[in-house]
Amino acid sequence: MSEKKDELLNPDGSLIPSVVAGMQEARKTKPLWAKRVDTAQEITSLEAVQQLKPGDYLCRGVHNEYWPQSQKKLLETYHASGVIDKDGFERFDPKPDGKWVQVAAIDHPFRVVAAWGELKGKAGDYVVRSLEDPSDIWIVDRAIFEASYEFRNQSR
Repeated sequence: MSEKKDELLNPDGSLIPSVVAGMQEARKTKPLWAKRVDTAQEITSLEAVQQLKPGDYLCRGVHNEYWPQSQKKLLETYHASGVIDKDGFERFDPKPDGKWVQVAAIDHPFRVVAAWGELKGKAGDYVVRSLEDPSDIWIVDRAIFEASYEFRNQSR
């Protein structure tokens, strides 16, 4: 891929063909911690300022990064463990038959428009796309991806 500073990878809602051509399948294999919120709030994730609505979950990942997630999305991929930490976050473990997604590492700064707003990625970060809903696109920081995902042909 050529060096294009801050390129928008899904200008019409779909990923551009050069990104799609390099995608592989992967899925999350590490637990996350999540806490349900009762009031609307704003958080700053690695990629953008994002909104949480009452009933959403504030999630904390492998590098203590935070992001919002709906209860429906969380429970599609994870199951609650019943283990709660001192801050009130519960550990959610990936389901053994967890959903695969398509991913590609991007070699330059880039942007995507997700359902919840515009996200910004750094060179080396991954663009991720749902296999079930190709319009569901997001970004995962490279270090976080490498610590919490596996590729389809990779053993744990």
